[in-house]
Amino acid sequence: MASMLEQFVAFGTDIVGLERLLRLLQAALLILTCYPSLLASLVTLASSSSPSAVIDVVSTAASLLQLQNQLNLARRTIRLFWFLGSFQSSWKLFTSRDKGVEAWLGVLAQSAFGMFGLMESVTLLDLARGGLTLFGPVEAARLDQEAQVLWLVALYASALGSGAKMLALLASRPVPSSGEGFGAALDGGRGAAHEGEAKEGKDGQVRAKEQARKHKEQQRRASADGINAKAGALGSKLVADLLDMVIPASKLG
Repeated sequence: MASMLEQFVAFGTDIVGLERLLRLLQAALLILTCYPSLLASLVTLASSSSPSAVIDVVSTAASLLQLQNQLNLARRTIRLFWFLGSFQSSWKLFTSRDKGVEAWLGVLAQSAFGMFGLMESVTLLDLARGGLTLFGPVEAARLDQEAQVLWLVALYASALGSGAKMLALLASRPVPSSGEGFGAALDGGRGAAHEGEAKEGKDGQVRAKEQARKHKEQQRRASADGINAKAGALGSKLVADLLDMVIPASKLG
């Protein structure tokens, strides 16, 4: 329980974690407002628990929509200058020496993310609707529509890049040799075997071969674990990008 509380505190005090926490709350509210039957069931359950309180589904949905807008405004404020980091990442990838398909997809994705963040930042005053506007409601709506296109392009390029990295990573996975690597272990322990012969004869040679085989097996397992961890992280990022694509795609129709 203490570790979970510590993780929540660390997640809530970090600027990136706080933005993602607000994003989670906004996504939960979005699900409730997109499915009126689910919202009606929750309202009915709340009304049955306290009969004295009468809860209107329509007013509740309107309040949740207003809360979503407030969370969106808070998230945009947190991300005000994040587009600078995206442009910096894009420039680093562009100036790198070894630029394969994954690197060019990363350049495209980070550049599009940067432009998307920039357009979100410049329309922040128009989104707040506090009487002070920069572009006006019509132009701000048009810029927001263009920003959704950039977001979709960025997510698409990021998903392709993650998929390409996963394929390259899985293709580089070493194929285990026949005999569970006995031949490779024999070559690796040849020097140790000669020293063992001078001391203990045949028993020392057998022990040296066994130690070399175990060392080779440990290296193979460590390499496989590292590849699996990287592939898992890339797979999670790929799934997250594909799920995020639903938001701009639904807004663009």
